Amino acid sequence: MATDVIMPKLGESITEGTILEWKKNVGDKVLRDETILEISTDKVDSEVPSPDSGVLLEILYKKNDTVAVGEVIARIGEAGEKIKYKEAKEKIESNVELKENVTAPAPPKKEVTIKECSDRKFYSPLVKSIAKKEGVDLTELDSIVGSGYNGRINKVDLLGYIKSKGSSVETSVMKPAVSYNLEDRVEPMGHVRKMIAQHMIKSRDTSVHVYSSNEVDMTKIVEFRNTHKDAFKIKYHTPLTYTPFIIDATIKSIHGFPLINCSVQESNIKHNQNINMGVAVALPDNNLIVPVIKRSEELNFLGLTRSTADLAVRAREGRLQPDEAQGSTFTITNPGIFGSLFGMGIINQPNVAILSAGAIHKRPVVKETEYGDVVVVRSMMYLTLAYDHRVIDGAYGTRFLAKLKELLEGFSKHEIKI
Repeated sequence: MATDVIMPKLGESITEGTILEWKKNVGDKVLRDETILEISTDKVDSEVPSPDSGVLLEILYKKNDTVAVGEVIARIGEAGEKIKYKEAKEKIESNVELKENVTAPAPPKKEVTIKECSDRKFYSPLVKSIAKKEGVDLTELDSIVGSGYNGRINKVDLLGYIKSKGSSVETSVMKPAVSYNLEDRVEPMGHVRKMIAQHMIKSRDTSVHVYSSNEVDMTKIVEFRNTHKDAFKIKYHTPLTYTPFIIDATIKSIHGFPLINCSVQESNIKHNQNINMGVAVALPDNNLIVPVIKRSEELNFLGLTRSTADLAVRAREGRLQPDEAQGSTFTITNPGIFGSLFGMGIINQPNVAILSAGAIHKRPVVKETEYGDVVVVRSMMYLTLAYDHRVIDGAYGTRFLAKLKELLEGFSKHEIKI
């Protein structure tokens, strides 16, 4: 009897998935737990293993189709087996009954462009597991040309590389050394880019964006980090960056201005008990994802530092679970790490505010002292708050930003134990 392949539920809040690529064609033999397709659920990509061994009898949805969780997307059985349909429903023309000893020809491998090779950084859990077991490090993985969607490496690619490792064949899977040139071409948007576009358009059309900015003297924090970053890394095995300082101060500020952490549900304001802090992460393929630190108000500084680093690393390696990019109540984005002086973010729905942190630059600043005004060199940073004017007025948003500035500038080295 044929076995149904179901669109999996990869998280509590996930209701649907989009098919990125079928790894098998109708008529292909499959083994239990072998990857048969890749799916995407709101920016997080996953491989779907076969629930049984046999022949892929039919595919019910095609590439780029979005399917509800729990729906049958394919069927696996014995060659020549006739399927007893529970529903008279066919999704694509290639669904046919197979006769014994008749198989569909394997599809040609997707030609991988140089750009796909150089930008690809996603490795599925299965690929990473095999790589770890076989002693293949990330540098070697980067050198393999994958045949999957957007040049991704699948199980077959990796096993082929391992088999040929150490022989002259290995050179055939290495990235060629080439130069890059501008060119006229049309490239269709990938799934992730489409999702980002839809989210941004929805936010623009939903929230009434208002912006307030403030200049913050980060000198105390810069000096503390420069002094203690090496000891912190040795003791806690986690890099000490500026982001946890901003997150920690933001959480404390939200306690005094709770509307910043709310959301809008139709004509109601939903107040959130927990601060689920979204932290935007730029991906190697130039896309963006927002991992979420759930219940961030319950974490101390070390906990925030470890959570931020862990989520960022796993986001860039494609190892986030779908639920880890869902449910934020406030978002912080940091264009400053790329050198931007300040940024004006678009609110991450259903949040009502997003904080943008600019680059920290040393520059001359006028300071008032008991002896008069003096010009000193300080490490300065711009913070810009975008907030939804349907809920938050200018006075409230500006006072929140002023409190955040006060906490950052008043940082004391005694607040953190090294």
